[in-house]
Amino acid sequence: KEGLSQRQISERLGLNRRTVKKHLTTIDPPKYQRKEQSYPKLAPFLPFLKEFLQEEAKKTPKERLTARRLYELIRSEGYQGQYNALTCFIRRFNAEQSLNETTVFIPQHFPLADAYQFDWSIETVKLSGEIVTLNIAHFRLCHSRAFYVRAYPNQQMEMLIDAHNYAFEFLGGTCKRGIYDNMKSAVTTIKSGKDRDFNESFLGMMNHFMIEPVACTPASAWEKGQVERQVRTLRKRFFEPTLSFSTLEELNHYLTKQCQILMQEFKDPDNKRQSVYDVWTQEQAVLIPTHPYHWYRPKLIRVNSLSLVSYLGHKYSVPCHLVGKKINLQAFATKIKIIYLDQCIAVHERSFDKDKSSYNPWHYLKALNQKPGALRNGEPFLNWQLPEPIQELQRHLLEKPRGDRAMVELLNMIAEYGEDVGVTAASIALEEGVPTVEAIQNIINRLLEPIVPELSNKDIPLNTPPQGNCQRYNSLLKGNTDASS
Repeated sequence: KEGLSQRQISERLGLNRRTVKKHLTTIDPPKYQRKEQSYPKLAPFLPFLKEFLQEEAKKTPKERLTARRLYELIRSEGYQGQYNALTCFIRRFNAEQSLNETTVFIPQHFPLADAYQFDWSIETVKLSGEIVTLNIAHFRLCHSRAFYVRAYPNQQMEMLIDAHNYAFEFLGGTCKRGIYDNMKSAVTTIKSGKDRDFNESFLGMMNHFMIEPVACTPASAWEKGQVERQVRTLRKRFFEPTLSFSTLEELNHYLTKQCQILMQEFKDPDNKRQSVYDVWTQEQAVLIPTHPYHWYRPKLIRVNSLSLVSYLGHKYSVPCHLVGKKINLQAFATKIKIIYLDQCIAVHERSFDKDKSSYNPWHYLKALNQKPGALRNGEPFLNWQLPEPIQELQRHLLEKPRGDRAMVELLNMIAEYGEDVGVTAASIALEEGVPTVEAIQNIINRLLEPIVPELSNKDIPLNTPPQGNCQRYNSLLKGNTDASS
């Protein structure tokens, strides 16, 4: 405006003439950009770093070496520079590589009930005060974007099948196709193209639900991009900060509720006026109806001398009369069934704590008849949560001589007549002040005594009405046999 030259402006503002020229030749404020970054101390290691980073780019993120570990590696080779110089070089190198390798993604559209996507994620939560790592099963309907998640201790086949049962029940059915990555529980052999050899158990589940399994191309996460984004989104919504629950069941109940809440909150990408929940309710009408797939992992195992069987490091009790015999163990996602001669003789909640045991004290009742003293210190009977009347009666019995044997007799009565009858008899015995086994047996007999039905009509009709004829007695006294007629 004032007609000053660049030299005059630089003298007035105290700036270099080159700086004034930059400002005069552009509308936007110019920014300083270094034309070439030099790494004096890192220079001898640059050929190695470039080759190393190119090889790392071919690996999955979990397999790549972190910048800190790479810094420690070149330090061991003689690098004397700072960690920041290395991270700066890595950022510039990755930026240059991303400019040279541009990936084009094609938008996809899925018809109603056409496909769903599945994936696992690994998250950290606090259960009963301890930090544990759990595997989260993620399901997502490709059309409506409806989703479901459930937590498991591992990714074994029984967990995978259990997750599908819960997911299809929650979502209201299933789709024609299921899109998976090449996880070991689903794919045994990767062939050319989309050809795969699927795990027999996994294929059995797919046949049960009448689903066509589709496996993604290796290292091509975009083929199931919806569920990949879901993992990142729900990790921040659900698991950051760390969740804390008493049991795994409470955690899964919370996750199910949150899925319902968030689906009402999230908008459908194709129509912002509708929520994901609204589109999901429309898709439910055409989903394929399902019923649960009951699958278990079988194992033939011998019962040891402690009346225990071991599965994956955890021991489960069985009735002690089966010691030394072979039984069939059926492992489900949440329970363990013990089968002998085609009959289920025991059921336990499944535990993943190794080198520990799950006991049912009633399994050792037959052994207690021979060794009643084991009732005091036997491991199966520690912390046995008997009903309060039975516990109080136990305290009375153990104060007397041969109290252990008397308590075993009481337990045999409960096993024979049922817990309800036993607890009722114990309560009556305590109220009457006779806390003895004999009194309880008497009370049980009275409780189980058949009830004589009362007649609704007290007047009993007679076929031959009585007649007031006293001469019949005289006839009987004389020995007349015809008097009754």
